[in-house]
Amino acid sequence: MRSLVLIVAAALSLSLVAPVGVGAVGAPTGPVDPAPVDAADGIVTPLGPAQQDGLNGSAVNETNVLVIPEGAVQRSGVDRATLNLGPAAEFNGNLTAVEVETAAVVEHVLAAEDDSERSRRIIQASSTVETEIITLRDRQQAAIEAYSSGRIDAETFVIELATVAARADALEQRIVRLTELADDVDGFSLSRPAEIRYELRTFGGPVRDRAVDAIRGTENATQFFVTTGTDGYELATIYDGSYHREAFRGAVRSGDSTATLSPTEAINVTRESYPELFRLGDSSATTSGSTNIVRVTAPGRSLTAFVDSGTGRVFKEYQRFGLAQYRSPSAASNTINGITVSVNRTYPGGPLRIHVENANSGEPIDLAVTLSQGQSERTTVGRTGDDGTLWTVSPRGSYTVLAVGDETTAAYLETSSTDAPSIDD
Repeated sequence: MRSLVLIVAAALSLSLVAPVGVGAVGAPTGPVDPAPVDAADGIVTPLGPAQQDGLNGSAVNETNVLVIPEGAVQRSGVDRATLNLGPAAEFNGNLTAVEVETAAVVEHVLAAEDDSERSRRIIQASSTVETEIITLRDRQQAAIEAYSSGRIDAETFVIELATVAARADALEQRIVRLTELADDVDGFSLSRPAEIRYELRTFGGPVRDRAVDAIRGTENATQFFVTTGTDGYELATIYDGSYHREAFRGAVRSGDSTATLSPTEAINVTRESYPELFRLGDSSATTSGSTNIVRVTAPGRSLTAFVDSGTGRVFKEYQRFGLAQYRSPSAASNTINGITVSVNRTYPGGPLRIHVENANSGEPIDLAVTLSQGQSERTTVGRTGDDGTLWTVSPRGSYTVLAVGDETTAAYLETSSTDAPSIDD
């Protein structure tokens, strides 16, 4: 988990929010291949496997993902993170407070008169960190509940998750320092330092790190998928030609701090959950107490799975894979005004490929693209560029893709997300 130092913070403009229960969660759907229908009047034409090959390849290679179960989803949306100076002071204050306190703790330990007192102070400081873990867990859950109920917006929610991650990272550095101080005391060692560090790592995530980059202004504005449920969240984004995802489900953790798994057992749990990735890459596992971290690496892909020893299930994941390697299970297309808009449909929060071309010549067209759901305000996603292609993250449920140029250049497509390839199916 890297240290998060925020210079400026973000505004996330929430405009695509799906109601509870929109979009099913289950096994991935197969390619759609009915007889094409006339799209001249705005009728959507699902594409079969052969037609998909011209868009994004014919082989479906979606990997399983950790998702909030359909019945537990409470709020879902696609939001945009961009530069905003507003919350910077609060974020920096949260991080700085922990770092200042760590310096004070170290000074307090070093000021002890003898090894016995120094050991006592180290134990006390370590216990304080364990108490802080409970506070961070409660704070994260409170943010999930607040966003789910609509009491806070996406901006506040993502910044709160980033703040929790930053504090956890700073606390892990404190444990590292306390462990070093304990090693300097003859005949004394700190109890459970590895277990504490592993627990602190469960609060991090690459997507929230990317959000911090966007709100700091060190990266361009980025589209994010956000879903919350009764027991967790999903975050996803696209940058640097790759899809990045993190998800957490608190309900599949047992809370049994005495439970253990061997590295081999943790790897086997992960293999059963993500069989596609295990066929492509190598795995490794580190275990400590009830938390096990399994990493799988393959060409252009990576997975970090957190496995709970008590339940023997994955409760958190980080995933990354290159967009060039992704093949979605189905696609749809619509032609209006001589312009064809095509999408490779994917699961809620999955990598959504949008392609715009001249219906007659097949030449790509560079147009601005927006997404909307129902009566919600349209969200600008970006432009299709010289190759006519734009990647973003898929909303949950039904949505409309609109490609716009000048007053006479516009086409749209109404479609919906597919079922998610859940690891629990």
